[in-house]
Amino acid sequence: MTTDRTSRLNRIRMARRAAVRVTLIALALTCPTGCPVTTSLPTESEIQDARLPAGGRYYLYVPSTYDRSRAYPLVIACHGTNPWDTAWAQIREWALFAERNDVIVAAPYLQGTRGDFRPSADQQLRKQNADEQFILDLVSALKASRNIAEEKVFMTGWSAGAFAILHTGLRHPDVFRALAIRQGTFEPSYIDVDPDRLDRWQPIFIYYGQTDPLRTEAIACTDWLRERNMFVERMELAGSHRRLDVKLAWDFFEKIVRERPWIRLRAVKTDRRNRMLVHFLCDAKPEARKWHWEFGDGETSNEQNPAHVYAAPGRYDVACTVTLKVNKAYRRTTTVQVGPPTDAR
Repeated sequence: MTTDRTSRLNRIRMARRAAVRVTLIALALTCPTGCPVTTSLPTESEIQDARLPAGGRYYLYVPSTYDRSRAYPLVIACHGTNPWDTAWAQIREWALFAERNDVIVAAPYLQGTRGDFRPSADQQLRKQNADEQFILDLVSALKASRNIAEEKVFMTGWSAGAFAILHTGLRHPDVFRALAIRQGTFEPSYIDVDPDRLDRWQPIFIYYGQTDPLRTEAIACTDWLRERNMFVERMELAGSHRRLDVKLAWDFFEKIVRERPWIRLRAVKTDRRNRMLVHFLCDAKPEARKWHWEFGDGETSNEQNPAHVYAAPGRYDVACTVTLKVNKAYRRTTTVQVGPPTDAR
């Protein structure tokens, strides 16, 4: 009788141990694709697991010292191939650094960041377009809910996250001041960017390991960008395909903010009845003290934010020479398409 009871107790203990092992294995398998926000990390704030109203999941870290009265840098961290890299892995890498350096970091779940079994260009571009819209919506939502410095929005990521960085970042230099790619993948057929939208004032940092299997792709990416007159800084480090320090990316971003002025030209059409009227805006850091606009039709203005009416429809190359308070002058260009007036409806 005693033997049967002992045997039964042993079977119960073994079943409990097996259940614990199964639970631990399940947690280990699910964690890379999104651990709950209650997971303990050495940070002062919680990592927020959130979704946009229109859909799209992301992780967000806001430093515990966040103060609405001052503007903060924003880093969008793009993950690589799942399960080797995930949005959760990205936010874990950045959270403690962000806490210590007063940086807001968001890591979105992306569709088009698979580097091992790469789809056709058409399939990949559809995924990248979806990622692009999600990332832009995410940046807009964070700007609406947090005090984000317009001139300090950056994008970075690891491995196949480079697909999202190049596609979205290069297409929107007005949003992302600088880009940084860690050990990135590169496929020219996955880049769909109008050459006119490439902005040589948008700096890009590419760093990788000397024995990384993606080294040749990183070099090819650098060459492709430089052939198109983009400013690219490249760094080769010891090691293979490992998670290189995010501080290197941040150091690059800070150097750009210190050494290169941020000047953004915008063209806004506000009158539906007069599509020949364009309002031009110029934002600059450090602050500017003089502006000289050339509207591409022979007309000019010295206002900071002039309104201009074109005499004929067409595509115009617009330039603005900006003189900063330190008396250094910089010239920036943009293009604007204007059309004929239409009747109000």
